[in-house]
Amino acid sequence: MGMAALTQLLPSAPDTPMRYHRNAACWQRSAGRGEGRMGAMTELLSRPPGPRGPRRPPPGPPARPISVTVAGVVAALQAAGLGVLAVMVVVLVGWATAADSAASALTAVTGGLQVWLVSHHTRLLVPGGEFSLTPLALSALPLVLLHSATLRAGRLAQVRGRRGVVALTSAVTAAYAVLATGVALLARTDAVAPVPSSAFLGAAAFAAVAAGSAAVRATGRWLVLWHRVPLVLRTALPAAAAALSLLLGSGALLVALMLTRHDGQAARLVDGLDPGAGGTLLLLLGSLLYVPNAVVWGTAFVAGPGFAVGEGTSVTAAGADLGAVPAFPLLAALPNGDGAGAGLLALVAPLLAGVLAALLLRRSGSVAVAPAATGTMSTGTMSTGTMSTGTMSTGTMSTGTMSTGTVRPVLETCGLVGALVGLATGALALLSAGSAGPGRMADVGPDWWAVALASSMEVATAATVTLLLLQHHRRAR
Repeated sequence: MGMAALTQLLPSAPDTPMRYHRNAACWQRSAGRGEGRMGAMTELLSRPPGPRGPRRPPPGPPARPISVTVAGVVAALQAAGLGVLAVMVVVLVGWATAADSAASALTAVTGGLQVWLVSHHTRLLVPGGEFSLTPLALSALPLVLLHSATLRAGRLAQVRGRRGVVALTSAVTAAYAVLATGVALLARTDAVAPVPSSAFLGAAAFAAVAAGSAAVRATGRWLVLWHRVPLVLRTALPAAAAALSLLLGSGALLVALMLTRHDGQAARLVDGLDPGAGGTLLLLLGSLLYVPNAVVWGTAFVAGPGFAVGEGTSVTAAGADLGAVPAFPLLAALPNGDGAGAGLLALVAPLLAGVLAALLLRRSGSVAVAPAATGTMSTGTMSTGTMSTGTMSTGTMSTGTMSTGTVRPVLETCGLVGALVGLATGALALLSAGSAGPGRMADVGPDWWAVALASSMEVATAATVTLLLLQHHRRAR
C-alpha cells in the first residue's frame, strides 16, 4: 500500500502550529476577560459613593440578671434538697438491708432527717439527756453544697460590690435557717426531738460561712481582697497553717498507730454487736464519719490537755483514766497503758510545729535580721602646730546583744502565729466535742479553751526561740 493511501486512512489531526495558535487564541480571550474585569473594578472604585444601605438592627438588650434575693433562696433550696437526699439514700439503704429491723419506712425517713440536722450541730433531745456529738466528716457535706450553690447563684445574679455580697449571703442564710427549722419540726418523734432553735442557729452559722465565702468568690475580687489584708497577717497565715497541719498530722498519725495496735479489739467489738450485713455497713460508715473527730482528739492529746470519753474520764499523755466506754469500733484506738510512743509524739510534735513556723517566717523575710555589729576605731589626735605621735587603738569587733528593735518584731509575729493556731485548734475542738447521750456520756471530747491555750503557747514559744537562735547564729558569724 502506498503512502498516499495510508494517509487517507488515518484521521486528520491538527498539527503543532495549529495547536499553538488555538492556545494563543484562548490566552488572548482570557486576557481580554481579565482586562474587562480590571476595568470594571477601576470604574467601581472611581464611582462616587452612593447612599448606604440600611444597617442591621442592633442585637436585643442583654438578659437581665436574676434578683439576688431569688438567687439566694434558690441556692438554699438546692443545697438543702441535695443534702437531705444524700443522707436519706444512705439511711434508706441501711434500713432496707437490715433484715431484722422492725422500723417502718416513716421511721427511717424521720431518722434520715435527724441525721441531716445533726450534721448542722443540731441538738437532739433523747430520754434522759441529749445527743450533740456531730461527725465532722458529715458536716463537710452542707458546707460544700452551700458553697457551690451560692457560687453559681452569685454568678447568675452578677453580684458586684460589698452590697451584693451582703445581700446574697443574707438571702441564703435566712432561707437555709428557715428550712432547717422546718425540718426540725417535721423530724420530731416520741423518742427523739430536735431543738428548733439549735437547728436555726447551726444552719445559719453554716450558711453564713459557706455562702459568704462563695459570694466573695463570685465577685471575682478574691485576690484583690486578699492583698488588702494587713501584711503582718498575710505573713503569719502560711506559717500558722503549716504549724496547724503538722499538729493535725500528728493527731492522725497517733490515731492510725493506735488503731493498728488494737485492730483485734475493734474486730471483736463489731462481732460482739452482731449487727448483720446492713448494720455492719452502717457501723463502719459511722466510724469513718467520726474519723476527723478522732484526729482532732489526737491533736488535743498531742497538745497536752487531752480529751474525755465520758464524765470523770481523761486521756492525756500523762495517762488514761477510763471507765466503761460504748462498743464503738473507733474507740478501740483508746490507749490502755501502752501509750509510751504516744507520749513521745506529744512531746515532739508541738516543738516541731513551732520550728516549722519559724523557718517559714524566716524564709519569707518578714522578720528582719539585724546586721552584725561593727567594731569602732578611735582616731589619733593632732596637736596644733606640731604633730604629736597620735596613738591609734586597735579596733575590736563586738558580738553585741540583740536590741529591742530586733526582738520586738519576732515576738509580735510569733505571737500572732500562735494566736492563729490556737484559734483554729480551739474551734476544731469545740466542733468535735459534744454529748453522746444520757448519763456519763454527756461529756465527750476535748475542752476547747484548754486546747486553744496550750497549742497557742507551745507554737508561739517554739517559734520565738527558733527565730532568736537563728538571728544570734547569723550575728555571731
